Amino acid sequence: MKSWILCFCLLWIIPFTFIEAASNSPTPQASAAVAVTSGAGSSASAANPATVSASAASAADTTNQDPEYLAQVQDWQQYPDTLQFGKEWVLLHKSEQSYQQGVAILLPEWQQTASLLPLSKALSKQGFDCVVLLPTPDQLRVNPGDEKQSKQVQQQLEQWSARLAGVDENMNTVKGHRLLIAQGSSAVWVSQLLATEKMIKPDAIVLLNAFYPDKQANAIEATQLSNDLLPTLDLYQDDKTNWLQEATRQRLSAVKRATKLNWRQQTIQDLTDAPMQISDWLTTLGWK
Repeated sequence: MKSWILCFCLLWIIPFTFIEAASNSPTPQASAAVAVTSGAGSSASAANPATVSASAASAADTTNQDPEYLAQVQDWQQYPDTLQFGKEWVLLHKSEQSYQQGVAILLPEWQQTASLLPLSKALSKQGFDCVVLLPTPDQLRVNPGDEKQSKQVQQQLEQWSARLAGVDENMNTVKGHRLLIAQGSSAVWVSQLLATEKMIKPDAIVLLNAFYPDKQANAIEATQLSNDLLPTLDLYQDDKTNWLQEATRQRLSAVKRATKLNWRQQTIQDLTDAPMQISDWLTTLGWK
């Protein structure tokens, strides 16, 4: 009797055991889907050798999800010269000369990237590999001179540092000089990066219409740049805005107080004048 009951229980339990095991096992279709997804990810990574920067990949995800930033990224992706360094988007214009002057890193003002493209292409004709770094809206949303925004300022500095490190890591095989060109509010952030040593120091810096719409931020920039030994070319359009005029006066006063050498401040009529002014200045530095 006991044997009959035991057989009956086994016959009842075994089918359910197989059903449960089958339900937990992946179907052939699911397994194939996982394999295809993994393969596609590997191919995408291998197809884009520029996506190698670990530092740039650590930039704040909040900026990368900003609707304005994403819209700008979509516009940039239409350019054939667009590359991705980690999470950062850049335009790369290679040197058109047989010799190599070095790397020129261009940091545009937010929504003014197009104004720097002629300069980038002109410098590539002078022998530079030019990298135009996609700007972010936060460089104007966060005031670098506002003590109440100190936490946001530090976050921005970390992000700027990571973005520039991504450029350095992807352009580290280029020989020659390292030139940094900062437009508008980018110059104010760069001055803080230099003062806090959060970036690799370039060999020279060019300011283009450098200002932030805040007196304290411009005063900090003037002090920081005047105390740095870095050769500096300060180009500005005199008829742009009162903020720019005030910022250039602040820088000139700070330079005189600090008796800074290798500083040239010069007005230009248009940004199309910048390539010649930069070329002449680099000649005085002995770069040519």
